[in-house]
Amino acid sequence: MGSGAPPESEPPAVAAARKLHHLLRSRDLRPALSYLRTLPSPFTLLPNHALNALLRALAAAGRVRAATSLFRSIPVPTPHSFNSLLAALLRRGRRRAASALLAVFLRSRDASPDVTTLNTLLHGFSTASPRPSAATLLKLFRFLPETYAFAADAITYNSLLSALCRAGDLATARKLFDGIRVSEEGSKSVAFPNVITYTTMIRAYCAKGLADEALALFKVMVANGVPPNRITYNTMVQGFCEAGRMELVKEVFEVDSFKPDTCTFNTLMAAHCSEGRIEDAMKVFDQMTELHVRRDSASYSMVIRALCENGEFGQAEELVDEILEKEVLKKRGGSVPLVAAYNPVFVYFCENGKAKKARMLFGQLLDRRSKVDFHAFKTLILGHCKEGNFEEAYELVLSMLKRDLVPDSECYIAVIDGFMQKGRMKSAWEALHRMLNSGLRPSTSTFHSVLLGLLKKDGCAKEAADLIEIMLERKIRQNVDLSTNLIDVLFKSDLNDRAYKITKRLYDNGYYIKMEKLITTLCDDKKFIDAAEFTLFSLQKHHELSVAVHSLVLDGLCMNGRASEAFQLFYELIENGSTSAVAAPRSLVLLHHALEEAGKMKEADFVGKQMRRATSRIRQRS
Repeated sequence: MGSGAPPESEPPAVAAARKLHHLLRSRDLRPALSYLRTLPSPFTLLPNHALNALLRALAAAGRVRAATSLFRSIPVPTPHSFNSLLAALLRRGRRRAASALLAVFLRSRDASPDVTTLNTLLHGFSTASPRPSAATLLKLFRFLPETYAFAADAITYNSLLSALCRAGDLATARKLFDGIRVSEEGSKSVAFPNVITYTTMIRAYCAKGLADEALALFKVMVANGVPPNRITYNTMVQGFCEAGRMELVKEVFEVDSFKPDTCTFNTLMAAHCSEGRIEDAMKVFDQMTELHVRRDSASYSMVIRALCENGEFGQAEELVDEILEKEVLKKRGGSVPLVAAYNPVFVYFCENGKAKKARMLFGQLLDRRSKVDFHAFKTLILGHCKEGNFEEAYELVLSMLKRDLVPDSECYIAVIDGFMQKGRMKSAWEALHRMLNSGLRPSTSTFHSVLLGLLKKDGCAKEAADLIEIMLERKIRQNVDLSTNLIDVLFKSDLNDRAYKITKRLYDNGYYIKMEKLITTLCDDKKFIDAAEFTLFSLQKHHELSVAVHSLVLDGLCMNGRASEAFQLFYELIENGSTSAVAAPRSLVLLHHALEEAGKMKEADFVGKQMRRATSRIRQRS
């Protein structure tokens, strides 16, 4: 037997636990859950430590429903497992479920919440919505340690302090802060307040605009030997800038231990830009290079936007060139840039024939998964159309749709018109189709323009037919010339069935086509059977045709060996027509002759009688 194999005499519970622990090493918990379902009475068979390990794994993976169900089934859930599930619920904002879980846990005879439980609750409740009151937080802070005999630690105090500040109760937070002292725990000393405590309180003062109180507390912090960290300094710089207390910002910069970073300079530049102090913002921007502080995307976007708003587009473009050259936006770290921050420079580029450069900048922003912006997309689409780059404009339209943004009518029409100018009718039709699918309704003239372009373009008959059917579905007014041309194009493209179908739909919807023109064209193309079908269709629709058209169709059928079809048409014309002649005399002579040659003597006699009647009527009139 190999050294890694379990002994043959290993009890089933130990073997099952070993297998479950092995499966839990994977990030995919499905095998572990599947294995659990194969066990007979798993909650009896498996030892407590194995079930608790599964519970913690489910909680860590965010499977809170499965974890909660397992928690209620485990005979003795450990505090560690409970805390893991509690934290998972609170991370997802499920405060009510977390409270219910806590109540169940505390009712258990073996309940033993610890300091981690308290810290988890304080942090989770303080970030939940709605936030609990200060009184509720303090009650929780006192109840658990007193009831279950454990001591609060540094994390507890800092969590409570942060929760009170978030709740907006600055007075109670300050009382707690002032009450923190050095406590002894055996031989181990835990010093309060620490850098987190001071920074939390300073942030609260800054949020309330109490800049002087924040600076005073900072001085106490330094005097008490608690070294501020980067977050402390940047919190004060931001708070003082937002309060308009730039003299206090200067005091912070004079502290020897302060080493400003990218966040610091960005905060300063934002303050200067918001007050219109562009020159001061640019000085700060230049100082970053002098002090070897890295400029990130936010550094550039702030000053570029400010320069554009101040009309200094040349300088803004120089910075964009620097961004593209150094690939600043491609560098990870720092905040994700906002596309909207670059909108002014996009407008400038697109209005001045530099849409390509705008697209390069925009592409790098999208690569950083920046929050997409409708106005930026629209500016670039219209800019590319203005420069005749309609393919790139359409790619931007598709990019918008992939990101669940809907281009407006102006974007679509600019692309559609551009494709039509270039003679790219299939692309124009595709763009129009996407416009319709976006829930937008173009003008009737746009429909007609695209349809006309498709009809003029070889190989676009199917697309033209699709378009006119959509127009009928959407109750778009038809143009009789375009409708007639479409049917003609469909026949020329050997799409006869489609031609008949669309003709019927047109008439069913109250429209019509120029039948005499169409039938004449069909005869010119030697499509006499189709010409006959449309003649009969006109008869059914009470659409009167001229004798010349009747004669043209009859002559064509006769001369092409279709005497039977010619006779059938003639008969229908006689039966449904008026008392006047339905065809020219020479056409009747031709029909009579064709029938005799085909051996259709009965039909020829019928035509002969009609000829004699026609002759008799002519004599009577004269």
